[in-house]
Amino acid sequence: MTRSPRWPRAWTFTALGLVSLTLLACGRRGPPVPPRRVAPAAVESFRAEPGETDIVLSWVRPSRNEDGSPLTDLAEFRLSRAVGTPGPAGLAVPPAFSILATIRAQQPDNAVVRDGQYLFRDDGGGAGLRPGIRYSYRVEAVNRRGVVGRPSEEAFVDFSLAPAAPTGLQAAAGDGVVDLSWRAPAGPAPAGTPPFRGYNVYRGIRPQDYGDQPINATPLTDPRFRDAGLTNETTYYYVVRGAAGERPPWRESATSNEAAATPMDLTPPRPPRGLVAVPSADAIGLIWDANPDTDLLGYLVYRREPPALTPARLTETPIRTTTFTDRAVRPGVGYLYSVTAVDRSPRRNESAPSAEASATLP
Repeated sequence: MTRSPRWPRAWTFTALGLVSLTLLACGRRGPPVPPRRVAPAAVESFRAEPGETDIVLSWVRPSRNEDGSPLTDLAEFRLSRAVGTPGPAGLAVPPAFSILATIRAQQPDNAVVRDGQYLFRDDGGGAGLRPGIRYSYRVEAVNRRGVVGRPSEEAFVDFSLAPAAPTGLQAAAGDGVVDLSWRAPAGPAPAGTPPFRGYNVYRGIRPQDYGDQPINATPLTDPRFRDAGLTNETTYYYVVRGAAGERPPWRESATSNEAAATPMDLTPPRPPRGLVAVPSADAIGLIWDANPDTDLLGYLVYRREPPALTPARLTETPIRTTTFTDRAVRPGVGYLYSVTAVDRSPRRNESAPSAEASATLP
């Protein structure tokens, strides 16, 4: 029988100690390392726009942190406001900001989220906003760990009362044009309203969507406007706002009522020319020059027998050719023919008749 070698007892204890020390060293932990405090990136596209009695603030939520990593734990926004009196060179003393509101990033109850944009209205609380005061704002993003990002760029409004809104807007459509008219506000402007300059007209091709810029270059002094160069058979939507102030950007009123109109093609083609009637043995043939109008649908052929003054239409629908053969004729009867042109518009505008051409079947 073979025996296992017997190790000295001292060697055995030494080996066990080394193993124990090795195991203890592998399981030892160093001092705790705190998680990185990565802040959200600064809010961009921050704007402040005056409303009729409030200031509308808008911004877009950041999508990344300051280090460029994706922002996945956005919790809220902190909106701050400062109040001061503007002077010729701005505010004499830098404004002191204080928190105006905290807006939840998800389903806020004090703001509106529209197409990824946050909208908050500052109405000044119970006291309201005061004319002649500069209201400055900035907003910060906060993540769920409470880390606050850098503030946005400041946006401010030198608040003034808005002029009264025009009323009774009406729109009348023509051929490629829409004529607008409205009523001026009644009564004098309230104290604190800047000088009234006129009206701005806004247009869109969808209801309640008119863009940011008026279609008139400068405020209109008369309560009427012709919008020309439009596309026929397209519906346009309009509102009008009063404009006040010393210089652009103008302090605008609330919008008027919306008015819509659809321009239409009312211009008929030119009358056909060169009509000739040629009799044969049993029919009368007609030929004329092609009409140059680009929206031409076709031609209608008419015939009358004197002493009748009103011609009868021979073609039920417009024909595309510039020839026609009339076989419903009698020998010895004199016939007078005319041709009109019809366009492709929904109204099927018809031209004036061509000059008449006469023919008699032998």
